Amino acid sequence: MANRYTDVDLMILKRWDEVKALREAFDELLDRMGEFVAGSLEKVAAKAGERDLLCEMDTKRPSICFWKHDWETRSTKVPGIYFQLFDFAPATYSKSVEEYPSMWLMTDQFSKLRMRESSEDFGLAVKSALSPELLTKWSHDDAKLADSPLGRDCSNVSDSDRVGFVAEPEELYKFVIERLDEFMELAPAVDQALQKMTRR
Repeated sequence: MANRYTDVDLMILKRWDEVKALREAFDELLDRMGEFVAGSLEKVAAKAGERDLLCEMDTKRPSICFWKHDWETRSTKVPGIYFQLFDFAPATYSKSVEEYPSMWLMTDQFSKLRMRESSEDFGLAVKSALSPELLTKWSHDDAKLADSPLGRDCSNVSDSDRVGFVAEPEELYKFVIERLDEFMELAPAVDQALQKMTRR
């Protein structure tokens, strides 16, 4: 059990009202940041639409997903295969934000496409269709053939970079579009693998 305050504790106690006001202002800023993130992602969605891509965003995580029409179910239009970019806002933005942004090819909804083959079969087919360079670039220790066969971390993006993204929405837009371009390097392999699958 602590028996004395630290120097920081004492500073906070002495400036209690100021610290409390700062915390309230910080919480309000987080709410406004969500609005700016949403605005940037809406611009990204419009640009993705120009490329015949569909997308869905979550400003609370934060994350954004991209997919082609051919990768979704015929009736309910749910993507069975999609690209996902997440955690492009600073760590304090929400409790679930990780150390840096990550990019993944997701197949957790693959069964909804009603293919005879499994998501594992699809993951293997995608990997075999990639060049050695792309396979190395997109290999990740946490990858799972069942639902996330390929991924990569944007470990060169610091938390201060992510603060910059939310401070300047145009910078966030640029970052996400550049990641979309990287995702599209995988699209031919995804299409090729999907063509090998047979619907039930």
